[in-house]
Amino acid sequence: MASSGGHMRRRVYEILTNPRPGDVLGRLVSFALLMLIAANVTASVIETDLELAQRAPRFFYWFELVSVAVFTVEYVLRLWSCTVDPRLEGALRGRLRMATRPMSLVDIVAIAPFYVELLLPGTLDLRFLRSLRLLRLFRFLRVARIADAFGTVTRVLQGKRVELGVSLAIVVVAMLVSAGAIYIAERNEPGSLFTSIPRSMWWSIETITTIGYGDMIPTTPVGKLIGGIVGFVGICAVALPVGILSSGFVEEVNRKKRGPAPVDAHVCPRCAGGDS
Repeated sequence: MASSGGHMRRRVYEILTNPRPGDVLGRLVSFALLMLIAANVTASVIETDLELAQRAPRFFYWFELVSVAVFTVEYVLRLWSCTVDPRLEGALRGRLRMATRPMSLVDIVAIAPFYVELLLPGTLDLRFLRSLRLLRLFRFLRVARIADAFGTVTRVLQGKRVELGVSLAIVVVAMLVSAGAIYIAERNEPGSLFTSIPRSMWWSIETITTIGYGDMIPTTPVGKLIGGIVGFVGICAVALPVGILSSGFVEEVNRKKRGPAPVDAHVCPRCAGGDS
């Protein structure tokens, strides 16, 4: 009986966390939860429009009730079955570690508003917290191809972290220099918004990033010249990390195509490893 209960617990944990590639039931449950999460986020967005929400108030109420019930059962089952994971051993300690994981905390925050409103009606409006359910979508990004794609992105960022750090430093230096230059050029103009270097940094940020809101505009010839130069530098600053990441992805793709490094058949693996 104990082994049967342990098998059931392991099966529940597997379905709710990481189904095997050929696990039809696990995939079906994951897909159903994914769709329910997406539907809940959509409903939370629509409910913020009172005119739309008032057209079908009962629908939103019952949809929220059913959704919270499903999410609560899922959370309880996940907490109940988590002790089969070697990293979460221990009836109390393992479950506490599971409950304090970031995604578990998101689950609690996502369903808590319903129970708070149920126990303390009219005291707090916590509907905006329901949108945090969107964060639970990351749990389903571990499936096969998507997980491999995220692994590729992670390896590229790690491999190019030095180059990206240098490019970020160049952008910061350019931002500070341009803010100082435009401050010197525009500070004495009547009604100028460039009254200090910190205030001018906002202009340099939106110019270097090529956003250009237009809320701060240089008016002097020198200021306009500086603005043109900074705009050109901004294009280069945006292109720099893009080029670094592009080369990183090309290297990663080529590495995958080559596969693991071949082992020389004439070299004894034990000798190569230093074993005698």
